[in-house]
Amino acid sequence: MSRTSDTTRSVSSEAEESTPLFPVVPPECQDLPPHHDHCLGCGPANPHGHQLSVRRDAEGVYARHTFDSRHVGAPAIAHGGAVATVLDDLFGFLLYTVGEPAVTRHLSIDYLSPVLLDTPYIARAHLHSRQGRKLNLRATIEDDHGHMVTTATALFLVVNIDHFFRASQRATSSHVPPTA
Repeated sequence: MSRTSDTTRSVSSEAEESTPLFPVVPPECQDLPPHHDHCLGCGPANPHGHQLSVRRDAEGVYARHTFDSRHVGAPAIAHGGAVATVLDDLFGFLLYTVGEPAVTRHLSIDYLSPVLLDTPYIARAHLHSRQGRKLNLRATIEDDHGHMVTTATALFLVVNIDHFFRASQRATSSHVPPTA
């Protein structure tokens, strides 16, 4: 067996052990757990992330969030990519309500007004419809006065949990140094 195969197998096994299975969150649980500690959207151990704290409600999920200087685009305005990250991660939290893992296939955002730094916002997301593996999702971000600043739609595709392990293995095998 080649060194590459051994290394790939070892890293893949480590990834499987360190990556939690898709958690089942009981419907009565309002506070939802982060996707993982280093998630860019919600990971509590990611100093560069948004560290979202997301809750479930009757319509879907929501989070209160304030963009700060780490998220700056134009002066005093959040970067559009930072806003997109929050929305995509919020959509990911809807998967706890669906009860199945899925991946983003398409994300569309309408920026209706500038998203200002150091201003509290509430982001909400809900499942609009489902057709087999296709989840059609919708979200909004509004300020404390109820002024909507962003809307988004997304198409997520339900996948088997093995999808994430195969992706990790492909990434690992493509970065293995050549043998001497």
